[in-house]
Amino acid sequence: MSKSVVSAIPRQQLEEAFLMFSQAASELADSYLQLQLRIGQLSEELAAARSGRMKELTEKEHYAYRFAQLLDSLPAAVVVVGADDRVAQYNPAASELFPALATGVSWAHIARHMVSTNTQKNELKLNTGAVVSFTERRLAGESGRIMLMLDITETRRLQQRAARQQRLSVMGEMAAKLAHQIRTPLTSALLYNSHLSRDDLSSERRARFSQKSRRCLLNMERQINDMLCYAKGSDFEHRPLDLNELLKELRQTLEPIARERNIILNINTVRRRAMVDGDRMALLGALMNIAVNALDHSPDDGVITLTLTDGEECWELHIDDQGPGVPEALHKQIFEPFFTTRNQGTGLGLAVSRAVAMGHGGDIQVGMGVAGKGSRFRFRLPRLEGRESPVQDPMSYSSSSNSVLEGAV
Repeated sequence: MSKSVVSAIPRQQLEEAFLMFSQAASELADSYLQLQLRIGQLSEELAAARSGRMKELTEKEHYAYRFAQLLDSLPAAVVVVGADDRVAQYNPAASELFPALATGVSWAHIARHMVSTNTQKNELKLNTGAVVSFTERRLAGESGRIMLMLDITETRRLQQRAARQQRLSVMGEMAAKLAHQIRTPLTSALLYNSHLSRDDLSSERRARFSQKSRRCLLNMERQINDMLCYAKGSDFEHRPLDLNELLKELRQTLEPIARERNIILNINTVRRRAMVDGDRMALLGALMNIAVNALDHSPDDGVITLTLTDGEECWELHIDDQGPGVPEALHKQIFEPFFTTRNQGTGLGLAVSRAVAMGHGGDIQVGMGVAGKGSRFRFRLPRLEGRESPVQDPMSYSSSSNSVLEGAV
């Protein structure tokens, strides 16, 4: 029966069916061949990509290894800190500066126990005595930061030695000038003291001679202190001190000088402790030099104002007078050693003040005074962070009286 069915199918239809099957088989074979070619092509591309990736990975590993070698070989200390302020990475130079350094340790804890003080901007003094330069940057695309520190102790020592040699080279000129300047007040003091021994001297004249003798001796003391401070350079003894207290001490010294010429002295402080890290005697002498310079150039019955202000990164003391002012052409020259516009004086006072300010990481500048009258000296010192607090009695630093010495100290 099946044979009859097959025979019933026209021969032409069978031929057409076989032809279509042959065409489909041929197309399938072509597609399979194309697929094989495409697979081969993709395999080659994948192999090339894999080879390039492996090459890139090898190069990155090489660069990472090279970077690690360079990092370990750097003479500068490198410390990487994460967002949680914990040490993530550091090099051997950092271990030498900070022996307690370890991965995962709080950097604030390390700094608190190892850093003694900030000697200057971007400089740290460690408890070991080392002085290091300090640079900090945020990591790009990350919340951590990287710190670079370089031991510059020997550099600072050589700079101080060179500066000391330079100062000693001019000691001959200074000694000759100082001897001449001291001779005059010394002779005057001896003369005034000789009058004090007279029995017929009235109480009024005795007091006047005593005051003049004291002023001559203070003048000699100031000149000798200037010489010693200039020769000392930046070798200061740094201790925490309150500028408010320093200004109180300055007032006690300036008051008799101001009273003699009926000059009003205003000293305004801040209502919290103005802490700095410095040498008390050196800073007192530096401020004394500026204040005496203001007194020397102020008219009788004039006003001198010292105002302490709280800046962003430093304390700033303004010393304003009502004198003739300093010509702009001399703004830098007046801080050079032995420069003076007076017949008397060594020309060391302002040079010493500048050396003291710079030795404490600060600076000193001069400009036009209030309302374009007189001069204003700006004496800046870095703040000692973490030591400021409100004063116990702000009124003890302020006075509104109209006496010769008015002040906020």
